[in-house]
Formats: sequence, C-alpha cells, structure tokens
Amino acid sequence: MRSIGSRTGIGAAVTLCALIAASGATAKSLTKIVYAGPPPQTQKIAAKLVPKNFVSVYQPDFNAFFNKKTTVHAGDTVSFVLNGFHTVDLPAKGGTLLPLIVPGHTLVSGVNDAAGNPFWFNGKVPNVGLNPALLAPPAAKTYNGSQRLDSGLPAPTGPPKPFNVTFTKAGTYKFFCDVHPGMIGTVVVKPARAAIPSAKQDAKALAAQVTADVKAAKKAAATKLPANTVSLGLSARGGVELFNMFPATLTVRPNTVVTFQMSKDSFETHTATFGPRPELAKLANGFQGVNFPAQGVFPSDPPGTITESKTAHGDGFANTGALDTNAHSTTIPSSGKIDFTQPGTYKFICLIHPFMHGTIIVK
Repeated sequence: MRSIGSRTGIGAAVTLCALIAASGATAKSLTKIVYAGPPPQTQKIAAKLVPKNFVSVYQPDFNAFFNKKTTVHAGDTVSFVLNGFHTVDLPAKGGTLLPLIVPGHTLVSGVNDAAGNPFWFNGKVPNVGLNPALLAPPAAKTYNGSQRLDSGLPAPTGPPKPFNVTFTKAGTYKFFCDVHPGMIGTVVVKPARAAIPSAKQDAKALAAQVTADVKAAKKAAATKLPANTVSLGLSARGGVELFNMFPATLTVRPNTVVTFQMSKDSFETHTATFGPRPELAKLANGFQGVNFPAQGVFPSDPPGTITESKTAHGDGFANTGALDTNAHSTTIPSSGKIDFTQPGTYKFICLIHPFMHGTIIVK
C-alpha cells in the first residue's frame, strides 16, 4: 500500500493524457478530465506568483479536485486523474465518503517501550488500519447515483491509471476523497441537448482555481504562531497544504510545555514524534501497510502527561499520536502538548509524512 504521505506536489512534473473530445456529425459523447491533486498547469502558474525556492522550502500541495465543478452530458465520461494519494468516492446520491481508517476487532496488546515497560494504551484501545472497502478496485465503470462507486486507494507501485466513469443519468453528484476529508467535487450531468461549458471555458476555470490556491499557499506561509507552539504544517481553505514544521526550530527553557497543533483548515493527519532515528523510520514504514503501529497512532502517554527527556521511555521516545481537524474523527484531537524537562536538542518528524521534520532546543 502506498504511504499516506506519498504525494506529487505542485513542483513535480506530471505526464497526463490530453482532453479527448469526439467530433464530427457522428459524435455522441465526450470525455472531460478532473485532476485529484495539482493539474499540470500548476507549476507554470506558480512560477509567476511565488519565489523560486517556495516549493523546496514549504513543500506545498493541493488536496483539491480540478476542476472542482465539472459539467457533462448524460452518457459522457469523466476521467479522474489521481495526482497523489487520493481516491474518488461517488456515493449513492446524497451520501458521503467512506472512512479511511477503521478500528480492528482486537485491542492493542504487548506493545512495550525501549525500557521494556508496556505503553498505557495496551488493552484499552483497538488496533487500527486502512478500511478494507478501499483496498479492492471497483467492477462498475458507470454511475447513475443509485449506489456507491469508489476508485479505491492507489496501487503501491507505479502511477495510478485514470479512473474513468460514465455518467448515465442527469443530476448533480458530489464526490469525495476518502483520504482527505473536506476534498469535495461536483459533477453536473445535463440532458443531451443542454448547453455545457466548452473546453476553453473549463481551462479558464481551472487556471483561476489554481491561481487562487497558489496565492493562498503564499499567504499561509506568513502565518504567525503563538509562543511555544509548533504548527504541523500550515494550510488554507480549499485543501491548500504546506508540508513543513512551523517553526522548523523552536528554542525553549527547561520545563516548557510546547503545543503541537494542526492548522485549522488542514485536510491532513500529522504526528509530532521524537526518538532515535532508526525507531522513527521503522514506525514511519509501518504507516505504509494496511495495519498501523499502535505506538505511532496513539500518544506515548495519556494526553496531558507527555514529557520528553533523553531517557523518556528508555530512549527519548515521545509522541503526540495522530492529530487532525476532521470533525468526524471525534477520538482524534487537533493538538497535543509535550513538557520538555531536560536541556538538549530534540529532533522530531511526522510519522505519516516523514519528510516533515523539526527541532526543539531546550537550554
């Protein structure tokens, strides 16, 4: 299974198929493309709006569909191009997305820290992992709003193939990304003789959406944070994400409680995790599978009691556990606090996006 942290980002080159349109007197249907993640025009647009080093410093990405609204005729096809770790979830009309993470049937057990002591969550919380419903590709390729059609999660190897869906019934249909709650698009299906936007109009709308998102990313990078606070990424409305720690380095005095928080508009899930690099790498790799490591998902100590020192849990391990701002995941908080009790330099990463890293200096 591809890592949840796997993404393309606005600075990457993407090879995508061109818009296909039938023409001539016998034309009966057409295909329009919707990108899940940044479309190929993004890099060119961003080059005009942000400094050259913006991508390398802030690692921006857009958890959005482009275009977020697409209009076709009944019988036309929408080709969803998955540019990043996304799904396309078309529930029955009026429905909502599937959960990405679900609890297992067994409780966590036998998980000990480096000192040989059991973590607090043993026997108290269920194991968690990816929703099995998202692991199998769909059989159907047509949609009329009567039942769910979901692309499922991208395969672990190679770029995912476009998810082509033929819409057979007029109506307005919302679709979702199961990985990033809040990432929503709409397909409007009209009768055969109704007017729909041209390719030129669709391209103009796409450019306007990308331009607005690039500007929002630039503005988000200038966000000011309270003292003794680290934001795990920054975001703006519409799925704009900056994948960095803000600030990347924070200096505090001993016995300072630092708040690690999610940006309020984020569609992502992050952790702030400290410890030996090999152990963190092992835990991060665990998020690439179907079942997730408990000591990565859950906080290292009950919330409100997490402390960090060179000897915490035997090897300096401390973890906020998974954090997000999704209103539907009521058991996952949007922030966590860690008390730094001992002078030293403490490096941390997000286990879900291990290219995100930061440092707390206590002196």
